[in-house]
Amino acid sequence: MVLAAVRRIPRGKVCTYGNVAEVAGLPRRARLVGTVLRQTSARGLPWYRVINAGGRISFPTGSDAYARQRHKLEAEGVVFVGGRVDLRRYGWPARDEQLDELLWKL
Repeated sequence: MVLAAVRRIPRGKVCTYGNVAEVAGLPRRARLVGTVLRQTSARGLPWYRVINAGGRISFPTGSDAYARQRHKLEAEGVVFVGGRVDLRRYGWPARDEQLDELLWKL
């Protein structure tokens, strides 16, 4: 369910670990989302669209993983200001979408 939720994040958008958990039907399981993403070998998964609740990439700044994730997001048009993504602008799901509606689309 977590991987299906991550696959649904549209190009040019980001989703927090917590929101991925909610869309996957696992509220309050943000750490589980991180564990699943870290352990998966699924190809074509847009893992880089998942960021933390502060709008930041969770990898250490300056690391290769951080640079790779940021590059992928910027290539999709996501803008960083001070190392942070504006979740109101780039966040998915949009705040006005109903969680139930998103859950039943899976």
